Amino acid sequence: MNLRVLESDKNMMKVEVKGDTHTLVQLLAKTVWEEKGEAAGVREHPFMLEPFILVKGSNPKKILERSAKKIAEQCDELKEEFSRALKK
Repeated sequence: MNLRVLESDKNMMKVEVKGDTHTLVQLLAKTVWEEKGEAAGVREHPFMLEPFILVKGSNPKKILERSAKKIAEQCDELKEEFSRALKK
């Protein structure tokens, strides 16, 4: 996965998520809302363009960083739960 900032200012950031699916972008957008930002995951055409996320808030970079960290922590928890369940 490669991230590329397409646009950025103090209240908005548009980031292309190259090499991944729209599903990840939607999860990130949902988590941004939980972190008190505003976001939309967009894929303009399913065969032509990479998905991107548009984030608005007082500091979109920090909001994205917190959101990505939260998703990573949730994935770690899920991995631990699966490990415990599969040992039974």
